[in-house]
Amino acid sequence: MGRTETKRCRNIRRVLIALFIVAGYMLSTTFAVDYLEVQGEEQLVEMTALNLAFGAMGGSVPMRSNIVIGLLFILLPFLGFFFMFFDKKTNVKNFVGLGCGIIGMMSIMLFIGANIGIGALVSVLCYLLITMLSGIAVLMHAQDNPKEITTKLKKHVD
Repeated sequence: MGRTETKRCRNIRRVLIALFIVAGYMLSTTFAVDYLEVQGEEQLVEMTALNLAFGAMGGSVPMRSNIVIGLLFILLPFLGFFFMFFDKKTNVKNFVGLGCGIIGMMSIMLFIGANIGIGALVSVLCYLLITMLSGIAVLMHAQDNPKEITTKLKKHVD
């Protein structure tokens, strides 16, 4: 399949693993901040992605539409972490990192918007770094294994 990874690719993969862990941890911190009317008074409500996903399932809070969004916020860092941790030879992990980073940033900015909390802000920064480092890793993998890429291209052309 693929060759063993070089030292610089291994270092980038380790940094990406750490960034996915940080992004996953940020799920338990203040993710979104909003003022809601509770019993006739305006109160500051702090949410996490776990509250969005699992709090909407069994509560009287009208957030049932947020289940999908909350699960998206939960699954993206774990999906990226497992690909980065277990895929040591192929370039698939870098494309998954690119996808998770872009989808993570877009989903936080689109669904949370101006009510962003500190956890969401740090997650956006982590996803930004993940996207940039994954793009660099894709190019590094192509530079380190040029024969592998040309043989795959020749197979597809023929």
